[in-house]
Order: sequence, then C-alpha cells, then structure tokens
Amino acid sequence: MEKDIVDRIYLEKLGQVIYELTGNHYPEERLVLLAKKINAYLDKHDNKDAKFKIDEFLKTKTVFKEILDLITVPETKFFRELPQLETFAKHIVPLLKLPIVVASYACATGEEPYTIAMILEELNITNYKIYGFDINETYIQKARSGIYSKKILIDIPENYKKFVRINNDNIEIDKKIKQKVDFKVLNLIREEDFASMMERFDAAFCRNALIYFDSNSKSKAVKNIAYTLKKGGYFVVSMTEVLNPIHTHMFETIKINNIFFYKRK
Repeated sequence: MEKDIVDRIYLEKLGQVIYELTGNHYPEERLVLLAKKINAYLDKHDNKDAKFKIDEFLKTKTVFKEILDLITVPETKFFRELPQLETFAKHIVPLLKLPIVVASYACATGEEPYTIAMILEELNITNYKIYGFDINETYIQKARSGIYSKKILIDIPENYKKFVRINNDNIEIDKKIKQKVDFKVLNLIREEDFASMMERFDAAFCRNALIYFDSNSKSKAVKNIAYTLKKGGYFVVSMTEVLNPIHTHMFETIKINNIFFYKRK
C-alpha cells in the first residue's frame, strides 16, 4: 500500500474536494472512515491504477463512478421508520391532490421510492408518480432493476408483500409499481440538476442524507429541494433529524404524532 495515501494532508484534501462536489462533510471521525475505505479500495484494485484515479480526481475535481462507489454508502431499507411513514399516509396523503407526485432524494438503491409507491397502492391511490434521485449511478441502476435479495422480506410488513414477486433467492417489485417509479442521477447541492423541476412535487423525502452535510451544504440542498416542491408541499426528513430554522425559513414546521414535517410556504 502506498504510504502517502493515508497521509493526513492527503486525506484532508480528498475530504475537501468530496465536500465541494457533493456536500458531504468530513470531520475527524469521518476522515478515519474515509481512510479505511481508501485502503480497502487499494487492496481490492491494482494499487498504482487506483492511486492514479484518486489523484486524477483531486486534480480535475471531476466525480466519476469509482469515486462515488468509494465514498457513498447505501444505508436504506424498505419501510424504514415505519411510524413516520404511517403518519405520512394517514395525515399527509389525504391532503394531497391527484395526481400525487413524490420525490425521494438520496434514495440509494431504491427501497424508499418503492416503499412510498406501495403505501399509495395500499391506500387504493393509483394516480401517482414517484421519482427517486441519487448521486451514485451504480445505486440508480440497481434501483431501476427492482430486484433485491429475498432476505429483505423481513423489512416488508405482511400486508405489503403482495407488491413483490419471489424468484428463487431474490424478490422483484411488481411491474405495475415499477412503471410508476422513475430514477435519475442527481447531485443535491448542484443547482442546475434541479432547474427543470420547479414546483413539481407534492412531497419530497430526503432521509438520513443531510446528516452528513454541514450547515452550508445543507442549506444548498434544502433550498434546491424546496424549489421542487409545490406551494403547500411537504418535506420529509428522518425522524432523528430536526432541521435548524436557518435551513427551514421556506417552510412551516408541523408536528404530527411527535414527528416533524415541513410544509412549503
């Protein structure tokens, strides 16, 4: 392993470039994790070629597939934070006009967009469209396939399992749902990625992603997301996240069942 790959200055420079391009902030504890990821990347690939790619990334500041695969983690699952989803279904969905159009930002491998679609189907709502966005094209390709390991069935409540088809060791999302869910690569802090989506969505989810952003990059992301919400549309973050007023001045904060939702002013 090349010694300078774990050099402190090198790591800090790498973390800064990643931050500039993606909004992901690297304080001390995350720099340690980044070093481990880089070491694993070098061990897995030819060291010289892998080191060249990282150096090229630092020089050109161009995000490419290998770097995104290295720095992003698909931390998601079906029906994550179920109490929040149930509250959204019971109290927010009835307020939305048809057709319902929902965005799932930082959707990783697609479990959240498909979950939202299943919830709407279970409510007998068929006039809807879900869009899943993530910066990592590898994850987006996985999401488009709609195929997951059979072991994730444990995350899907019994009454929703009718929306998946079991095939040997895998499950596949029902075709009628897949047809209503589209996926696209998008960078949360790049304003131009949002230019064509002004006031398109009735609701937007961005859960467990902004926790990796500092105040500045979080402000950029929330501003971009707000741009895509219709007036009166709802912004949903994780149950463990409470956004600072500096990030939510475009929203009215609403609390339902001790869960915060943000309504676009």
